[in-house]
Amino acid sequence: MMDVNQLLGFLGLVLGALIGLFGLWWGRKKAAENRGLDERYEIITTKSFASAWKISLAAIYILFALVIFGFQLGAAQLLGILLLIHMFGWTGSTFYYSLKY
Repeated sequence: MMDVNQLLGFLGLVLGALIGLFGLWWGRKKAAENRGLDERYEIITTKSFASAWKISLAAIYILFALVIFGFQLGAAQLLGILLLIHMFGWTGSTFYYSLKY
């Protein structure tokens, strides 16, 4: 039986994923209506995905180094930190490439 904290955590995961997917769908729909899904959009998307994964790779190495040097981090903590770093890296690189191109 799940306690209240586990239920709320699971609900947060599911709702967060659903809201994120809805935001992606809605944003693409609005961009298509305004003819925004062009070559510029594709370049920004491709470069921001690549940059986000490079940022995540660096974070993985840093987190592994922290664990090797004795920091006690659980799997859920590590994955949560990595997810936040990846999402912020993706968002930041999308803004960067939107301004650059």
